[in-house]
Order: sequence, then structure tokens, then C-alpha cells
Amino acid sequence: MPNVCILTDSTAQFTQARFPGHERVHVIPFDLRKVERPEGRPPPTGISVQGQLIPPTPQEFIQFYARLSRTFDSILVLTLSSLLSPVMSYACLASEQYNNGATVEVMDSQTTSVGLGMLVQIAAGAASEGVSLKEIDRRLRASLPRVYMLLCIPDLTYLACSGHMEHAQALVGEMLGILPVFTFEEGRLVPMEKVRTPRHLFEAFQDFMGEFEAPAQIALVHSLEHGGLRTSPLREFVKDTFPETLFSEHSIQPHLAALFGPRSIGLVVLESADEGRK
Repeated sequence: MPNVCILTDSTAQFTQARFPGHERVHVIPFDLRKVERPEGRPPPTGISVQGQLIPPTPQEFIQFYARLSRTFDSILVLTLSSLLSPVMSYACLASEQYNNGATVEVMDSQTTSVGLGMLVQIAAGAASEGVSLKEIDRRLRASLPRVYMLLCIPDLTYLACSGHMEHAQALVGEMLGILPVFTFEEGRLVPMEKVRTPRHLFEAFQDFMGEFEAPAQIALVHSLEHGGLRTSPLREFVKDTFPETLFSEHSIQPHLAALFGPRSIGLVVLESADEGRK
């Protein structure tokens, strides 16, 4: 019987603590280096300064491959979007250099955070059933287009710092107090719309969710310290509209905050395998 494990990075955020195959999931960590905000500006009141994500090196990947090869004959490496970090390229480079144990396959999740976590959980569940690496790969590639993630990123200077936006454009956007909403398309952040208030943001989220018949899972990611954010209307909307859909709410973790800012709000929808968007 195939013995497959999943190696993911520490930007992954799981909707459950213990899911089928969780014992087969291993996490290679990013280093979180503390830095000041762009332009030396102080952070917003009550929000701690975030850090810069330093990806694991190819040598660190090789060390993980060697350790996991003692137990598993195949390793599936599932990373956050290759357009957000070079971590996938480092995993690939390490797999080319490593030829002393398990078969290693590297895949780009084209997402991050809970979106990445959902894909890891799908892969882990298949691995726990004794499915081959080839079949897990097939299932994941079929699942990639079913994961939708929206991100509201108020602190646009984080995008400027990572090269996704011009600094001048980011500063103007923050000064205007707009709440820009982005979606992931093939791993790339794409502007979707701009809203003015959290209420309008959740209305935009509801409109987006309304495009689905019966999603398998919905997750909301936000800062629990955001005092003015009322998430109960969104929870009620999901409960009333999709009574059979699993809904979960999560605090933004440090790695996502380092990428997009601590005030970012994410909505992740996992589409059912047998139903598409309207």
C-alpha cells in the first residue's frame, strides 16, 4: 500500500485541529523577521508591527525530505502560491538535488492560509485511505479550481513592500481609507472591487457567496482584536443560506499578517465537487 505524507509550509491554516490523515501532515516553517513598516511609519494604534517572511532554504527542504523518507515512500509538497513567495522554487530545487529516498512531488496551491489548509486536508484524507501519490495529485488538481479566496487588504503598503503595488499608489489608497478587495486567480492577486465600510465589505462577501449553489465549506479569517468588526451578520447569512455548509471563523495568523497586514480579512469558499457557481 502506498505510504504518502504531505509537507506544507507554515502559511497553511487548517479549519480543524484533527482531520483525517492529520498525522501525515508535516510543516516546514518560514522565519518571521521583525521589520518596521514601509516609510518608517508607525503601525496603526493597537496593531503590532509585523515581520518579513523568510522562506525555508533548499537545504532545509532536503533535511525534511531525508527525515520523512525514513517513514514514507512518497512526499507531496504543497506550498502557498508561487507568485507570493519563492518557497515553491526552493522546494523544487531541493527535490532535484535529493535522490536518496522517497519520491518527492512539488505542487503550487495557487493560494495560501485557509485555502492552502483546505487543499492539504484533502490530500491528507486521500493519503490516509492508502491512495497513491499519482491519484492524490489528480484529486488535488481537480480541487484547485474549487478553492476561492477573497482578501480585503486595508494596509496597502504591505503589498507595496512585497512588490505587488507601487508605494505611491498604496499610500494614496490608505489615505483615502478605502477597503480594496482582491481575489486569487491562478495564484495571482487580482483587484475585484473597493468598499468603504466593513458593512459594505460583508455585503460584497455575501454577494460573492450567492454565486454558489451549496459550497462544501466556508471560512472567514480576520483579526479578533478588530473591535469594530461585527461578523455575526455574515455567520447568520451562511447559516440561513447554506444550512448544510461547514462554516468556520479563524484569527489571522502571523504569516498571513506579514504578507498582507494584520487588518486583512479573508473569505475562503470550497466549492462542492458536484456543483459549480451560478
